[in-house]
Amino acid sequence: MSGEVHHPHDKFFKTWFSRPENLIPFLETALPTDVFKHLDVSTLDISDGTFIDEEHREHFSDLSASVQIKGRKARLYILVEHKSYADKWALLQILRYMVQTWTRDARTEAAVPLVPIIPILFYHGETKSIVTDFSSLFGAGYPETLGAYRPDFQCEIFNLTTRPDSELEELPQLSAALWVMKYARTQTDLALRALSRLAGTMDRMARNDPAFKEIELYLLASSSLTPEDLINTINQLLTDNWLKEDIMSTAEMLIAQGISQGISLGKAEGLSQGISQGISQGKAEGLSQGLSQGISQGKAEGGQAEKLAIAKRLKKFGMPLAQLCQATGISEAEADAL
Repeated sequence: MSGEVHHPHDKFFKTWFSRPENLIPFLETALPTDVFKHLDVSTLDISDGTFIDEEHREHFSDLSASVQIKGRKARLYILVEHKSYADKWALLQILRYMVQTWTRDARTEAAVPLVPIIPILFYHGETKSIVTDFSSLFGAGYPETLGAYRPDFQCEIFNLTTRPDSELEELPQLSAALWVMKYARTQTDLALRALSRLAGTMDRMARNDPAFKEIELYLLASSSLTPEDLINTINQLLTDNWLKEDIMSTAEMLIAQGISQGISLGKAEGLSQGISQGISQGKAEGLSQGLSQGISQGKAEGGQAEKLAIAKRLKKFGMPLAQLCQATGISEAEADAL
């Protein structure tokens, strides 16, 4: 297993649901009642790292844990699919984990029976229909007598895309996390409203909880809006001054990161290569539009005049001078003169 996390969807899911206080209510929502009631959640032990190979980490995250059921060990495995479209082979990825785990157990504890694994497929892409039955992956037309030779297993499906919003409102923090995962990419306004509702239930100390900041960062990093549209949307929708100032500061920081990285890449590389690298890195660490814009502007002009033009726009957004200077490379005297 590897513990490295590459992408914003992956990072958010791993950091958020690796906490028992967040994972337990999710399991209660995702699992059938007659399954969840048998879990001794006080024994929940969440594993580090991932079982997904490098080739698939752009589109999948996972989380595994052990738990006691009537005094006996069992395992939980959650595979999260981040693609905008459903991958019919997601269930095969789950089976791969199950076989790997049982094989490892058989080698290290040969005298101990295999333990059951409860798998969950968590999907939050744009396609509403996904493969839910492993046996459907096999081709049709074979004699029915061959059915006994095909492996099959039950997998719980948590399809966030089709789950009614009313079912996401029972627990404020879990609700906000799920709303953001559901809408950040396509309907940022709905995700912002969910964040605002959560903030309204919290006192000032709770708002400084790192978990709240993680939801905020994920929303901003995943949004498909341009930096200008994102800031306009924040200004129009949010009425809570503390939340507006906090999320605006975070948005400006991410935009500055994207533009700064984009300028550097645009100067160092040719236009085509610069854009390609800018998109890749911008998705991982900042807003992709800011990074893409920085790459193209850095390549097209590359000089002091372009730095000043970018700095002027950032200053218009209200970015602090220290961050502005760090992002563009201009001096404080030049920033004051804009």
